Amino acid sequence: MKMTKNLTHIASSVEFEPAMTEEQLEAVFAQNGVAGFPAELDIAERTEEHVQMVSLEKFIAFAKASGLSAVTYDVTYFPHADDAEVEYQLKQLARDLEISVEVIRDVCADEIAEYIKLDAERDASLPVHSIVECYTGGTAFAWYGMNPYPRLKRVVLGKLAAGGKKAEKAFVLRASKAQVDYMGDYSDVTEAVRSVRAASAH
Repeated sequence: MKMTKNLTHIASSVEFEPAMTEEQLEAVFAQNGVAGFPAELDIAERTEEHVQMVSLEKFIAFAKASGLSAVTYDVTYFPHADDAEVEYQLKQLARDLEISVEVIRDVCADEIAEYIKLDAERDASLPVHSIVECYTGGTAFAWYGMNPYPRLKRVVLGKLAAGGKKAEKAFVLRASKAQVDYMGDYSDVTEAVRSVRAASAH
């Protein structure tokens, strides 16, 4: 179990179980004698402290041992990314990094094209993530299931943090910090900062 305030800020690496569809979750609930109720559970915007359990089987066993007979759940699907979705994501990233969308498109053209290609190959009928949650003793307990999918923000930040002829020093540092905030990998930003400092020394 991990205590966390946000799914994207887990202190240590967690191996998630695969995401399940609504039908699969309902079958698991029925098999274990608990009722499941659909709810709007936004993983990206979790704010209250909650205990994360990485095994759905153990999560349900815990809920039953705590005297609960019902849980809530939500399942998220992502449609294939089109030009409008890419533009939306790039505008968000450009705003966060205080740079123009054109610069990102120019520096990361190959990465964006690769992302669209990979995402087109993904089975959009499969859920990207699912969440099951219960409350006991004033504390939220949650299980997350996740399936792998291409992430534009990750590949773009990786390229931007590495710098390049068209990336200014301040821009590289902002991209590096954003990459760390998103991926939690301090080594990447350390290397990017070293590259910037080395370039400025010449």
